[in-house]
Formats: sequence, structure tokens, C-alpha cells
Amino acid sequence: MTGSATVASVLGLVLILATSHFSVGEPRGSRKTIFSNLNETTSATHREGKVFSLFNVVQFKNEGCRSTSTISSGGTGSSNRNGTCYTSTECTTRGGSAAGSCASGFGVCCVFLISSSGATVSQNCSYLRNPGFPNAYAETSQVSYTIQKCDSSVCRLRLDFESFSLLGTGNTEEFLDPNPGGQCRDMFTVSSNTGNTLPTICGQNTGQHIYVEMGCLDSDTVSVNLNIDGSTAVRMWEIKVTQVKCNTEGQPRNCGCLQYHTGLTGRLTTFNFLPTNDNHLAKQEYSICIRQEAGMCCVEYTVCADASSYSLEAKNDDGTNMQDSNCSKDYVGIEGGSATCNASPGDVLFTQFCGNVFTTDEAATMNMPICDCTKPFRVDIFTDEDTDEAEATANEKHSRGLCLEYRQIPC
Repeated sequence: MTGSATVASVLGLVLILATSHFSVGEPRGSRKTIFSNLNETTSATHREGKVFSLFNVVQFKNEGCRSTSTISSGGTGSSNRNGTCYTSTECTTRGGSAAGSCASGFGVCCVFLISSSGATVSQNCSYLRNPGFPNAYAETSQVSYTIQKCDSSVCRLRLDFESFSLLGTGNTEEFLDPNPGGQCRDMFTVSSNTGNTLPTICGQNTGQHIYVEMGCLDSDTVSVNLNIDGSTAVRMWEIKVTQVKCNTEGQPRNCGCLQYHTGLTGRLTTFNFLPTNDNHLAKQEYSICIRQEAGMCCVEYTVCADASSYSLEAKNDDGTNMQDSNCSKDYVGIEGGSATCNASPGDVLFTQFCGNVFTTDEAATMNMPICDCTKPFRVDIFTDEDTDEAEATANEKHSRGLCLEYRQIPC
């Protein structure tokens, strides 16, 4: 999001630029003073013999910039943090750190790194980090941040989990664990004045993101809280906070999208899917939205190559696959699920899927692609708060959650 313009006064540089265009013996009336700034170069004729002073004001917008500050991306290499272009003085005054230059060298790429619990964040593109970062957080106290709007036109936030490692559920087989139903030990919560309920998450979520509605008033804020369960453990987080203007191109237009993916292909995972020895989270109810790209009419979903990439408890979980009414506990919702992307009007469409096999065929023993041609494209995630066990026998399948690859299909 673009902020106001910054003004930088540059005298010495302009003087050099101007005098470098003068030559001894120039014809009378031909001398020109060059005024240079970022947007244009103007000429003005000066009378010979007059004493003149040169003063130029350079203006540049406080736009986003790519800093020289880097962050490790969870074992997938490193990337550069984003910043905002300010003068060096403004960056220091606003509490940022200069990391590289911008605006043709007239500004610095200012990065905002917040590690103090209780801090108030008012700069766009700020990074919330655990106290002591890049060292792990081993304390047992709670950590919180308050995010204020940087501009009255802001409608929502996007939180990108550059690094996110908290205690998860601690469950590998939920029916054997005293902590039932995938309840979080550490708890990451976000709340706003809109009253929208956001799921509590925990565990390993590096690379995930969420959108948060901020509200209509300039004074509306968002609270980010990390509730630590009291045990000493290694935690670490860095969360990029981007403030998004209303009706910004390429952003979700409808409320209710906790996550929003763009592009012809991509990957969707439930929270805390990364560790293979922990379970999916309890009490999750949210939507993952996919932007319909030009010329595309359907989306095809397939289970990720990992053999254990799909497992959600069914009504009577006996290790088989289930659809619709049999998915009264945990399920993934796909509005118009079909075995093919050219379903006929009379074909049966499914809306909910659960169990251990991802398919529209109740007799299938292997995962199969599921196609959805209803708009808008959306995947709903629902998990209950109960333990993963059936009416009489325990669920012996590791309920890890799901990982789906998607690709958009042309019309």
C-alpha cells in the first residue's frame, strides 16, 4: 500500500549538477541551470552577472521496496524482507531500520521489526517476531501485539507466516492421548472489532497465511496473541503484516476467505500439516479461496504425493472413504465435487469429503482427482472438538489433515 510522498532537500548535489553544464566563453544568454529530481529535469535561463542560489526539493513516494535484510524461509533458502521507502531521518523517527537504498539513492528501504510484547504496530509491512529473535523463545509468558491502521482506506490485513513454530497438539494417536481432539497446547489467536471468529492455530505453519478483516472505522484495530502453555520449549515466529486497501486488485473481494490463493496451480494444506507425527487441529472452520483466472472454468484437486496427505475422521471411521452425510465430524467441503470436469446436469455432485480416501467413489480404495466447476472456487475446512474415535472403536488412522494440489481447468 502506498503512503504519502517524502520530501528530501538536496542542495550540494544539485549545485554540482548545475555548474557542470556551464562552459567558459558561452555566448551571452545561453547559460542554463539544470534542476534535477526523480521525475523530471527542467531548465531555466539566468541572466549573466546575477548572483543565484540553487535549491532543489526531491519528492518520492513512500512505496514498498526490497530490502537487503534477509530471512530464512524454513529450510527452503532465504528471501529478502520487504520495506518502505523513506528518508534516513524518517526511517529512524518511525522506529525502522535502514536496509538498502531506494528512490535512486535519495531514500532508504526502511524495515520495521517488532519483537516487544505489547507493542503497537502502525507501519505497513511490519514484521512481528518473538522476543529475542532470531534466537528461539523459551519463556512461558504470553506475547501480544496491537495493529493499527496506517491509512483510513485499509480494510484488511494479510499475515504471512515467514517462520512459525509453536507447540502443536502433542498427539500422534489422539485416542491414546490425554489431550483430546487435536487441542492446541500453545495457542495463536487473532481478534478484531468485526466480530469474525478466526480459528485458533498452533504447531508448524511456516509458509501459511491468513487474511483478517479490520473493520470500517479508522480507529479499528487487530490484536495478535500468543498464549504459551507454560512449559519450557523452543518456539519461534516471524509474521509479516501487510495492510490491504479496500478493493485492491488481486485481493479477496468477499469476506469469509481466511486464505486466498492465486495462479493456475498451487497447494493447500490444513494448519499444522508439516510435522508427520502430529494431528490436525481441532475446532477449525474456515474457507480457502482460489481466484478464478482468465479463461478457466473448473478446478481439479488431487491429494499430494505424500501417502498420508489425506485423513479426516468420518462418521463411522473404519479406514474407508466417505462423502456428504457420512461426514458429520471432520470434512473438507467442495461445493460441486465430481469425478470429472465435464459433469452432465443430471450427475450427482458431492459437497463434503472425509475418511482416508479422497474420492467421489465410495468403493474406491485409492485417492482420485475431484473436480469443481462451481464459482467462486472455494475449499471449506471443518473439524470438530471431539477425539477421533468412532462410536464403538477408536480411529486407528493417523488424522494428519490434508494436503491438496490444485490446477485450474480451461473452459
